[in-house]
Amino acid sequence: MKTWQSIQQVLDYIEANLDQSLPITELAAIAYLSPFYFQRLFKKLVGRPVMEYVKLRRLAKSCQLLATTDQRIIEIALTVGFNSHAYYTKAFKSAYGMTPDEYRLNQPALHQMLKPDLTMKQTVIAENDSFIAENMVVTITRRQLTKPEYYQGVVGKMLIANNIPVGGATGMNQADGIWTEFHKLKKQRPELFTEDIQLGASFLKDPSVDPTSLAPTESFDYFAGGRVETLDEHLETWIIPPGEYIVCGCEAENTPEARNIAIAKALGYLLGTWLPSQQLVTEPYSLEKYFPAKNPNTVYQEIWVAPLQI
Repeated sequence: MKTWQSIQQVLDYIEANLDQSLPITELAAIAYLSPFYFQRLFKKLVGRPVMEYVKLRRLAKSCQLLATTDQRIIEIALTVGFNSHAYYTKAFKSAYGMTPDEYRLNQPALHQMLKPDLTMKQTVIAENDSFIAENMVVTITRRQLTKPEYYQGVVGKMLIANNIPVGGATGMNQADGIWTEFHKLKKQRPELFTEDIQLGASFLKDPSVDPTSLAPTESFDYFAGGRVETLDEHLETWIIPPGEYIVCGCEAENTPEARNIAIAKALGYLLGTWLPSQQLVTEPYSLEKYFPAKNPNTVYQEIWVAPLQI
């Protein structure tokens, strides 16, 4: 067994036993590693220290229970492995900026620590090939766009610390608020948005800024919009120009949670694994295309990046 596979075993075990005590020595034994080497390898592959990861997964599970059950806060805390109401509340507020009671009352969209699928970090698929990751199918293709596509919507700010690393950040999901603004606009202007294809774009309005130089406390811009045929000069516009694109398609279960997890993991795979393996550099933006579901069980989404010619 490869070392990353032993860590994946531990991730699976943690997920199935969040309500139990999970000492380092026990987790290291599952991985057949010494506690010292296990902790170093876990942080390298997962991006978080072991016990911090456990805490954040417990908090993510607790959010589901807060939103879907009427259990008391202390019952939820104990169910997901916290040993006191006070510690649970403190950890929840530190991660999300609100108390469990406040979350239950308003249920805002949050970024959660996702359970990693380390297969996605170790597998580099060929172009036009697919592989089945955890609860999703991923495909990489090159696509030549022959004519521009036009989208209109709204633009907002996204705090870097709340969005990076993809699938590992915690805090308010600011994109959800931007999408809410767009959906209000779409209801007001149904004649403009004739196609049910939506676009999210992460970018910097100031092209002179190097994205890699930004600190976690700084922000980037995010466009949320729908495809249009006729432009309204008063609205924010995103044009996808003709050219070559690398497209990462992902098919997942048609539920809001599954869709969000799939797009986050696909983005992490494309930017963190596939592009570096090909030694490709792209334009400083990424696009998310959301398509209407063709059947009630699955949904298809795409991430587009434009390769730079070096």
